[in-house]
Amino acid sequence: MPPQNSKRRVLMICYYYPPIQAVGANRSIGFSRELSNLGWDVTVLSVRDCKDPWTPGRGGVVPQGVNVVRSTEWNLSRITDFLHGVTSRIARIFGRTLKRNYFREVLALPDTQVTWVTLVPILKAAAKADVVYVSCSPYSPALTALKAKSFSKKPLVVDFRDAWSLNPHITDTPFRSRIIRRMEQRVVNGCDRLILNSPGALDLYESAYPEHRSKFLCIPNGYDTINPASTSITTPFTIVHVGSFYGTRSPRLLLEALAELNNPDIEFVQVGGALPDYEEFESRVRIRRIPSVSQAEALELMKNASVLYLKQGFEPGVTRYIAVAAKTYEYLSTGLPILAEVPPGDNADLIRKYAQHHWIVDTPDREALKRAVSAAFDARSQFRPAVDPAFISDFSRGALARKLSETLESAIKAQ
Repeated sequence: MPPQNSKRRVLMICYYYPPIQAVGANRSIGFSRELSNLGWDVTVLSVRDCKDPWTPGRGGVVPQGVNVVRSTEWNLSRITDFLHGVTSRIARIFGRTLKRNYFREVLALPDTQVTWVTLVPILKAAAKADVVYVSCSPYSPALTALKAKSFSKKPLVVDFRDAWSLNPHITDTPFRSRIIRRMEQRVVNGCDRLILNSPGALDLYESAYPEHRSKFLCIPNGYDTINPASTSITTPFTIVHVGSFYGTRSPRLLLEALAELNNPDIEFVQVGGALPDYEEFESRVRIRRIPSVSQAEALELMKNASVLYLKQGFEPGVTRYIAVAAKTYEYLSTGLPILAEVPPGDNADLIRKYAQHHWIVDTPDREALKRAVSAAFDARSQFRPAVDPAFISDFSRGALARKLSETLESAIKAQ
């Protein structure tokens, strides 16, 4: 924490920040709010008009006491998509199909937000700050902040959150992978502290960059408020999933299991996002779909579940699953039972440690899912929602912000 006789100043560089409404913004919002409460003078540099096509949500609120500076982003995503579309049409004339957007591969390095204009705003704001903190992703601002560090001489704390080049789920071309790895090496070499958000990610980076182990630390994602469910037993027995399904994150095996169980007292509820294969299963599984809602509404809907369903994709060739879904913390904050169809790794370990009732299926196994659902249904009268006190103390946003505050302070003192 900052000394009593001095108010430390931090520049936080956060692409995802209100009015953007996205899961990626929650950590930055919480940290900026809590650092301000801890006595820091907080300035956030964010984007004026987000060009990310996957982030349409608007309406988030900037916490009181936080000063926000905004800068322009050019729409590189639209440009690369346009060029890819034109090239794809030409390729089809010759009977060819382009499987990748090569313009994005070459021009969007390390990401499409590389055209977010940040160098001058960072230099201006860093001149008034004691320390600079960058929240990724995107990762391009970390490279810009590295340039600014050489001019401003201010310590730089980079929060990778998820792994960058070491992310086992990214399938880049060899050309792109080599460049990204070099960019990551520059950031690791040049920053003063590097934050990862899971123990598995921390282990990866300590193994890959052993000479920088002293820089690395883990500050996980967490929760903003405990959201305990009521003790009433709901009818029908509802398995609730909140959020989107995509790629290998599909509920198909669970829907197949529910179809074979053929229990009319079990209902699957999908809140927000599309439900793949819905038409195939709607006549065989009791399904209710709820359109996308605000985060506050989603948290309320969670509390009406009998069991919360968490899905993490199983991917060929991946042996170390280090990612932890943001919704895992929200699920745990209800104290409700969790049905987790997830591979072995940090996500499964977190649920196993902090969920009072849980069923973890860590292989793609329909029969195991049937057994898990049946066990949860049979034990439904025994459920009494309760949040583990250790979870409350370990993952509150305030506790995590205090750790971040100590990290920022240590980076300043090491200068």
